Amino acid sequence: MKITGRQVEPDRYRSPGTGAAPVRPVETPAGRDDDFIRAVTHARARGADQPALAARLDAFERPEASDARSYANARSIELLQHVIEGVLPTLDADDDIVGMAKEVIGEELEWRQAWEARMSDIMAPQAGAAPGGDDAHDEEPS
Repeated sequence: MKITGRQVEPDRYRSPGTGAAPVRPVETPAGRDDDFIRAVTHARARGADQPALAARLDAFERPEASDARSYANARSIELLQHVIEGVLPTLDADDDIVGMAKEVIGEELEWRQAWEARMSDIMAPQAGAAPGGDDAHDEEPS
């Protein structure tokens, strides 16, 4: 709803006796600015060698595989055995939950051990096999 026909004086909202005062800088102790500038300069110099924070956080999100043995089947078997023998008994949980966890992790451990055994059988050289494979016996020297 618009009210028309009523004139409002332009200075109605001004208080009498107030006017624009000249603006002057705030006086601060000289040492405070110097300390702040020195701290900022030090932080920038220290951080110049480091990548940006976002890049450092991304690096935590995607760790580098520095040692391939960390992902080997033998390492995962060791870790699963450690969880069954060392971690699960110390949990503050119901016996049913700990029992189910042992069962599930035990099944995974059995699968990994069976896979490791199959891989060892495949990778192990056959007794009496020639280093060149099966074809080495078939060829006759000329």
